[in-house]
Amino acid sequence: MSLSPPSFAHIHIGHVLSGWSDTPQRQGLLRIALQDARVAAEHAEYAVQGARDLNSVRLHLGHVVQALDPALEPQGPGSGYGLVRALGGLSEHLGYAGSVSDASAALKAGLPPLIDGLQPLRREALLLTALTREGRRVADPGQALAYAQEAQQRCQALETQLAQLGQRLQALLAAENPPYSPVAERYLFGLIRLPSGEWGFAERRRSAGSY
Repeated sequence: MSLSPPSFAHIHIGHVLSGWSDTPQRQGLLRIALQDARVAAEHAEYAVQGARDLNSVRLHLGHVVQALDPALEPQGPGSGYGLVRALGGLSEHLGYAGSVSDASAALKAGLPPLIDGLQPLRREALLLTALTREGRRVADPGQALAYAQEAQQRCQALETQLAQLGQRLQALLAAENPPYSPVAERYLFGLIRLPSGEWGFAERRRSAGSY
């Protein structure tokens, strides 16, 4: 059985799919993004359902803001990481995966279109943040409902598009040779960038399986 570490490219993919050091419970960035996109879509829908009660509309629009960017609204049911930040992390780590020297030809060709697809999703998340914050400020219930309805439509579309992008990534990985497999935590969280710009592993002090 080989004890060789996975490729640097696959480790960066692992940060997307399996775990990253600064996410809640060190979950993968894509999982966090999907989770917060789902919360935003659900609470935009709740805001529409609460149309007869302005306070309810404002409450749930606040939950949408929290799922998108908890720095602007810390209280809510989202992960606490935020969709905007997660989408930025996805672009960053997919970029690393496609640019390292050991990336396969398929990753070098297939990842840039995925990264390009993330850019409009992040812009949409930023727009939704502004939209829902404005919707919370209006005093007219009819106007608040109009904001909630647009937020609902946009959040649902964003969640769908993000899920489709995840499926495209899985399809790309299915063609990898050697195949992609989940990356062990010692590699996920032991990877460091050297001053030269190259990648390496933090010194493992006790054994080959620890760091």
